[in-house]
Amino acid sequence: MKRIADGSIDAIITDPPYCLGLSSNGVKPSAADYSLIKPFWTAVFAQFKRVLKPGKFIYLFTDWRTYPRIFDWFRAEFDMKNLIVWDFEHIKCGNFYRFSHELIMFGINGKGARQFASNERDVWRLPSYRVHGREHPAQKPVDLIEKMIMHSTAEGETVLDAFMGSGTTAVATINTGRHFIGFELSEEYHALCQRRIAEAQQQLLGGEHCG
Repeated sequence: MKRIADGSIDAIITDPPYCLGLSSNGVKPSAADYSLIKPFWTAVFAQFKRVLKPGKFIYLFTDWRTYPRIFDWFRAEFDMKNLIVWDFEHIKCGNFYRFSHELIMFGINGKGARQFASNERDVWRLPSYRVHGREHPAQKPVDLIEKMIMHSTAEGETVLDAFMGSGTTAVATINTGRHFIGFELSEEYHALCQRRIAEAQQQLLGGEHCG
């Protein structure tokens, strides 16, 4: 992100590893674990702040385990406006009440005006991927990301996703006439991103040709 110009991004939409990558193996994070990763996340949010234009929005996926830790780091740089609940309309695993939602932290860089209707609710009911049709364990549906893009950007503007995963944010920007910048460390998922981007571009060109 240090290579991105100051104030050049129109929205940040990103889905970092939940529990900050520390409990996916079932081991509960300790205070020492969090102290090790705090400098990294402090630097990440500082870069988010630097590259995002004033008055523009950030959406960051999280869950109930990660939210208490990341809350202060988020608010250190952004004015948090709401915590959106995404009801994905089916039930996942879980012993003490099974999971059926995820959380989306929503904030603004400084002060700015709302760009969506005043009657929009903070609970979004959109189905998630089931076992079939999902190529990444945390893959989000395209229409969910498109909703965020349409609520926070205009055509031709640029969206940043620092944790691209399967490339859904890139596909959503192509579908809505926006640009994107994204990063993905995994070679496997980078290849998946490239394929999905190429398919979305081809579909867009095909649709324009037919029209």
